[in-house]
Amino acid sequence: MMLKQLPPAVTYLVKDNGKVRVHTLVSSAPFFANATHIIELPTQLILIDGHFFAQYGYEFRQLADSLNKPITRFYVTHAHPDHYLGMGDAFADVIVYALEEITKLILQAGPHELKEKQQHFGNLIATHLTYPSQIVEPGEEEIDGVRFIFEKAIDTESPETLVIKLPDLRIAIVQDILYHNSHAFITGPVAGWKAALQELRDDTAYDTILAGHGTPADKADIDNAILYLDKVGEILSHVNDAIEYKQQLLAAYPNYAAAKLIDIYLPILFANKV
Repeated sequence: MMLKQLPPAVTYLVKDNGKVRVHTLVSSAPFFANATHIIELPTQLILIDGHFFAQYGYEFRQLADSLNKPITRFYVTHAHPDHYLGMGDAFADVIVYALEEITKLILQAGPHELKEKQQHFGNLIATHLTYPSQIVEPGEEEIDGVRFIFEKAIDTESPETLVIKLPDLRIAIVQDILYHNSHAFITGPVAGWKAALQELRDDTAYDTILAGHGTPADKADIDNAILYLDKVGEILSHVNDAIEYKQQLLAAYPNYAAAKLIDIYLPILFANKV
């Protein structure tokens, strides 16, 4: 049973072309602003990512159930717990797909992450995990008459990320490659990350970009994300103190969501800084 202790998520209808509808559900801004997505095909639902907190996992399930179509695939795009930890109770019955590298990481780290987060957050965290059981191979596939392109991005926010593109709808689902008006999770160099954002910005085949944190975005939002990473580099170039770094970043982006992410990554980012 869902315990509603957090502010509710917000749902967006991203696109409806008469055959396919795409929905996004975004958790509350202070609680990471996680964005998860439903591709509503003519006869089935494809879901992408599963939140951190159990309540938002249940709200995502309620949205899916309201569409009255079976969930045939649930994709987890990368191995950070805010994208799979919250789905275990609400989606115990789904078939989960992930890249081979992501599957291995979740199988290895998932039990520890679940136990640790349960100890820290109590019943805000799901009681168990739903693990990937199907491996995603990069390439193109037609599902229910709709073209999907699956790609593996490397060296961005995460070492590996599954990117899902819908060329007929001009939608690219890039998850944590793009943080939209949200603080990003930064643990090291961002050159590869910026290169991926620049490539996405220059790709004329897609004009709607679905982020892993924040509301649905467009090409202009990619430029803002690149500027954010540049600002992080600028602050790091003259700051050696984690507290001062956080203060300067919050001062530069006072209205961005998910400020709690900064506290989580600071020990990693500053571990090797003198």
